[in-house]
Amino acid sequence: MESGGQDAISPASSAGIGRNQPVSGAGGLREPQPSAAAGGEMAGAAGSSQGDWGLRVCGVVNPLMRRIRRRPLFQKVVMVNTVLIIVGALIGHYFEERYFTGGDWGLVGLFIISGISLSILINYLMVKLAFHPLDDVSEAMKAIRAGHRGIRVPEATDDPQVENLSRSFNLMLDAMETARKRAAASVIKAQEEERRRIARELHDETSQSLTGLIIGIKMVEETIPKTMPDLRERLANIKDLAHQTLNEVHTMAVRLRPSILDDLGLAAAMRSYGKELSDNTGIMVDMQLMGLTERLTPELETVLYRVVQEALTNVVRHAEAHNCRVNLRRQEQAVRVMIEDDGRGFEPGQTMASEGSGRGLGLHGMRERIELVGGTIEFESRPGAGASIFIEVPLKGQQSIW
Repeated sequence: MESGGQDAISPASSAGIGRNQPVSGAGGLREPQPSAAAGGEMAGAAGSSQGDWGLRVCGVVNPLMRRIRRRPLFQKVVMVNTVLIIVGALIGHYFEERYFTGGDWGLVGLFIISGISLSILINYLMVKLAFHPLDDVSEAMKAIRAGHRGIRVPEATDDPQVENLSRSFNLMLDAMETARKRAAASVIKAQEEERRRIARELHDETSQSLTGLIIGIKMVEETIPKTMPDLRERLANIKDLAHQTLNEVHTMAVRLRPSILDDLGLAAAMRSYGKELSDNTGIMVDMQLMGLTERLTPELETVLYRVVQEALTNVVRHAEAHNCRVNLRRQEQAVRVMIEDDGRGFEPGQTMASEGSGRGLGLHGMRERIELVGGTIEFESRPGAGASIFIEVPLKGQQSIW
């Protein structure tokens, strides 16, 4: 049915027109807005391009910086100063074209001062960083001079020249340490052989001569009649003096090189020495020896015996102690020794530093012997609080030192 000559429009088509077609008369035509998904894709593409650009820059800069770090120190300094000159010239040209044409000398002075200051700062930081490995070498030399012979310089550096210097320095220290140990071992070996020879001569020759003298005096004493008591008394005094001399010679021979150390081992020698020291000085020596069911190497037994002997000798001479304890324990990996006394104590650092005045030689000798067998020794003491010595010597990988 027609009405006014116009076709009827269905609601569906009307709704479709209103939804899909632009409408005039309401502020003009409007462009369709991009969807959220399209905006995300565009942002992702921009971020991806920036990330790729950053990766490309890092891929160029990182190898270049690694190559620069591997350059020698002289070349680094030259390159940095060259860059400073070029950058300074470019900045100076820029400032001259823009600010200095009007004759503003204040800006000129500020630019010159800023450039000089920046150049000095960058050179200082560069040289400080470049010479840091040399500071390590200096610190290592100070530590070695103070007695820490195991200190070495780090060899992993960026500068090949400094790395070669550090490696050469460490090789020199290793060679010097090896030569020092060999020389010390030779001296100690010569000392022990001389001690053994003198002890044998004292025991075999001097003791036999004194024994013959005592027998002769006794025979003469038997021939003198009882009517001469004065002469008999004089001979008895001479015989007693000969006995005393014989005992002193025997003691000296044992201290020089105890035969019990070679025959029965470290435990028997240390117990014998501790008993003798207690009897002669009145200092109570408590020997606690554990785990010595098997013999150690002859070199290690000699070193430990000499170190304990030196420690107890220092107790008698300097500590004014009443009691002393020696604790020696053999374990699977090492031998640990602790020597303690209740004496007046001392300052280990000051005593060892005064080696030139004659003090501290015994402590240095103890450390020298222990280091020859790859061990460590520590001294702990303070005035009025006694002293303690801690020794640890590894058993694995023991090699003959002479």
